[in-house]
Amino acid sequence: MAVKGAGDSEWLRGQSLWYPASESTPEHLVGEENPGDNWYIASGSEINRGWMRQRLEPLGPRILYTTAWAPFFLISSAIPLAFPGTTPNDQLVAVSLFSFSWILLVVGFRRLQDGLPFPAEGVLKKFYPFDIALISPAIVFFLLHILIDSRLGWISFALFAVAQYRTIQNIISLASENCAIWILPIKPDDYSEAVLNQGWSCVSANFRIGTLARWEGVLPEYTASIAGMTRGESRYVTFTLMHRLGVIHDAFSDTFVTDSRFTSLLSSPPLLIAGEAWSEEYIATTDE
Repeated sequence: MAVKGAGDSEWLRGQSLWYPASESTPEHLVGEENPGDNWYIASGSEINRGWMRQRLEPLGPRILYTTAWAPFFLISSAIPLAFPGTTPNDQLVAVSLFSFSWILLVVGFRRLQDGLPFPAEGVLKKFYPFDIALISPAIVFFLLHILIDSRLGWISFALFAVAQYRTIQNIISLASENCAIWILPIKPDDYSEAVLNQGWSCVSANFRIGTLARWEGVLPEYTASIAGMTRGESRYVTFTLMHRLGVIHDAFSDTFVTDSRFTSLLSSPPLLIAGEAWSEEYIATTDE
């Protein structure tokens, strides 16, 4: 697993440019929670062993412009049809604007993904966050407006408009969660299948760069895994909670800590060991 470069002082808390409203990187973000007592947590210079949160770039800015402009182009696509003759080719302009509005949402959604989505049961879930329940009848009415009556096209447009609104809300919901992984410094020789906690299924019995184990319990819309990672000469194990659409969220945010369906996953750490001591440059950032 690769980690995007950042200075030591910002590697865990996140880059200050991610938080333009603050003078410096915030010590605490709204929604962030701490693991329970069963976890080994490095909390400062006096406790320098254990897991630490590494914030990832917030998702909101990635979709800000695409979700804001998509409705504009969708509404604009209706103008050439409502007022014929305002453009050299009304239908071409309308189709172009309409298509571009949806392309913006596809691009915005793709920018959220940190990994590959995994299959989901049910047609509606397969197309999420796009509201296929409304998009499907909208397509049917669009075809009928060509074959039967052009006025049916406005029903199609209304359905597409509602579908786009609901799709944008779904994308915003994905982007509104805090993003982070949890990291534990480790000696490669200390990792083995024997140090995995209950509930974790071993993928690799030896330390490696990549997936080491997966949570074998059922999680709603999510998977959990641990992976090996390097930074400089150091080796780490990362704990990641990923939405089925490939979006990484902070496992210890109020959304999941208060959800009983995640209790088994979050009650104990993935590994039975406390790992190695953190370097001073990382611990110092938590004491500021």
